Amino acid sequence: MTEAQKIFHEFTESILNHDAARFAELFDEQAVFEYPFAPPGYPEKLEGKDTIREYVEKFPEFIRINRFSGPEIHEAANSNVIVIEFTCEGAMTASEKPYNQTYISVIHTKNGKIIRYKDYWNPLVVLESAGESNPLVN
Repeated sequence: MTEAQKIFHEFTESILNHDAARFAELFDEQAVFEYPFAPPGYPEKLEGKDTIREYVEKFPEFIRINRFSGPEIHEAANSNVIVIEFTCEGAMTASEKPYNQTYISVIHTKNGKIIRYKDYWNPLVVLESAGESNPLVN
């Protein structure tokens, strides 16, 4: 299993199992997690492993992810950069509306840990799924 495959496997398994601590272990202490397409009021950047863990701990209360697709992994010539395309199927718990998202993630690693994660996803899916509630808003 390549490092990229291992990271994706740990990433998805920790989300599906509601294991924020396991998820956070993928990240360097000073890691940055960015959401370039975050809608107004949603976080655009999480800085530091503890902040990332705290944010992910909230997920099971608001978003139920049932499955992730197999990833399409693109490893850059710089072996520390990985681009992963994947989807998820789930629902927002408050609205019970489907949350079916497509992601393109650009991941920078160093010494086996994620140092920067840019998560590109469709903000309209989040807003539609959330309905009247915006559970992950700052």
